[in-house]
Amino acid sequence: MTVRKRKDTGKWVSDFYYNGQRIVKTLKFVRTKKEAENAEAVIMNKIFQQAYGFEAKPDKRFEDFVVETFLPYSETNKKTFYTDVLICRVLVLAFKGKTVRQISAPMIETFKQEFMATPTKHGSQRSHSTVNYYLSVLSKILSLAVDAELIESNPSHRVKKFRVNNQRMRVLSADEEGRLLGVLKDNDLVRGIITVALHTGLRRGEIFNLEWMDLDFDRGTIEVRESKSGKKRLVPMNRTVRELFKNRVRTGKYVFQNPRTGMKLTSVKKSFTGAIRNADIENFCFHDLRHTAASRMANMGSAGFSIQKILGHSDIRMTARYTHATDAALKRAVANLDVFSQFSNESVTENKEEATNFL
Repeated sequence: MTVRKRKDTGKWVSDFYYNGQRIVKTLKFVRTKKEAENAEAVIMNKIFQQAYGFEAKPDKRFEDFVVETFLPYSETNKKTFYTDVLICRVLVLAFKGKTVRQISAPMIETFKQEFMATPTKHGSQRSHSTVNYYLSVLSKILSLAVDAELIESNPSHRVKKFRVNNQRMRVLSADEEGRLLGVLKDNDLVRGIITVALHTGLRRGEIFNLEWMDLDFDRGTIEVRESKSGKKRLVPMNRTVRELFKNRVRTGKYVFQNPRTGMKLTSVKKSFTGAIRNADIENFCFHDLRHTAASRMANMGSAGFSIQKILGHSDIRMTARYTHATDAALKRAVANLDVFSQFSNESVTENKEEATNFL
């Protein structure tokens, strides 16, 4: 092994013989003799691998693997393809120039912390759940790299995600609902979507996917064909929803479609966020409409099993948080004891009177 530094250019050169052939390579980006020796060792090892048929495992730039492997997989297998595209733009920029094999657990941890510390384009703090979602996408990318035998193991498995409280229960009050629908009086599209969410508990994506063929006015049901669980379900229409659908003009196959493109809606975030702000409602997101619908059904005495079927929960424990003991429910429960006591006292009094008369 021989390395030397050229006097004319000042660059380090690897110069050795292999199988009777002289091999000379200029070592770019090398600054010290130690670095030059390490670089030459890599070169010699590669030649050895090729000579004896032990080719090193292939490697690929992270951005190339995302475009060539992950995004086609996402488009075929995931319902969140468009979201994945946006997330991948951030990930590719964060790991730009790195190969898949170069991405390590400490590198991912650094990304997690820096991404969390970077405010959104609106200047707000990122949520833990958002950062965790980005980490989940990155983990899937690296899992595919394991499947492709580019890496031995997934380094993101050694990075802890943020602990998130998924029991958020923000419910829209009747007053807030009135203000929200009031500021949307000139926006029939978003007003209609919000109304359907409040009266069915459907998820945003389920509402966007609704087609006219999914509505059965004779049976009074909505068929949800594309749900989070992948299972179909029927959701009853109440009078409010039925009238809304009947009065809505059909302009295409989707009940709520993009007025500019005539295609399925993908987002109403801008309009919804603006309406929430104008209605002076704080700490409220679109998914809270679903929480509101479920909580109202529970407060009106609906059985947990019925709410589970309407919401499409696979586990009754997911529904249990809506059937929590509210103040109104507690008062009704205690009031029932009055009825029971009154009935019991009346029965005892009647029995005593009967016994006295008998004697």
